[in-house]
Amino acid sequence: MNNLEKLLTIDHISKAYGAVQALKSVSFDLFRGEIVALVGDNGAGKSTLVKILSGLIQPTSGNLIFKGRPVHFRTPADALAYGIETVYQHLALVEQLDVADNVYLGRETYRWGAVGRWLGVLDRRHMREQTATALSQLHIKIPAPTLPVSSMSGGQRQAVAIGRAVTWGRELLILDEPTAALGVEETEQVLQMIEKLRDQQGISMLIISHNMQDVYRIADRIVVLRQGRHVATINKPDTSPQEIVAYITGAKEAQVAPV
Repeated sequence: MNNLEKLLTIDHISKAYGAVQALKSVSFDLFRGEIVALVGDNGAGKSTLVKILSGLIQPTSGNLIFKGRPVHFRTPADALAYGIETVYQHLALVEQLDVADNVYLGRETYRWGAVGRWLGVLDRRHMREQTATALSQLHIKIPAPTLPVSSMSGGQRQAVAIGRAVTWGRELLILDEPTAALGVEETEQVLQMIEKLRDQQGISMLIISHNMQDVYRIADRIVVLRQGRHVATINKPDTSPQEIVAYITGAKEAQVAPV
């Protein structure tokens, strides 16, 4: 990855909750146009790190360097402003709304300019047309942007959530367990979409997953956390699912020395 541009550097990030050390000086780089899988057992620190990158919480110490510049995410809006979008396991889609309304949720467009905004007159035609175009460009197939989310399958909902994130944030996409609770066919559809986003759109992704089969298929590199520490970063061609599990469980000695 030395010939690729660094997008994000996680530099000795630590997070403590009183006496509990959730993250202990975690450091690794993420390059433009690659998929990094973040793996580890429950309590390894994955969710804490994602919350820091998403601006939900702040680290106790350490730095984030985004495109060569130090950044400080004090709120989720700060992370969004840099184009970092997170799709959580529970998706945060509103079932009563249609696809377009979910894609534009919090970013609605209005008719008649400021007057329309004041009156709350949504420009639904524009939002639906733009949603259909954006999802089509991302190779996301849905019957129509007017389709209520409540009538969609799990795979379709995941596709919409990912499509929404990519539409608004094209720098870094963070996916939390993107294939959880999906069937075999829907899992395959989501994995293919992730691969296309990397290969055709050049989007960088950080993916959190417990599914080693999925990880080994889509990741370019794998970062392993154990008990809050960064124990290994491995290029996929240089490893196997069995070795990854060995790092996760502690059966294999840490590759990264404690700092």
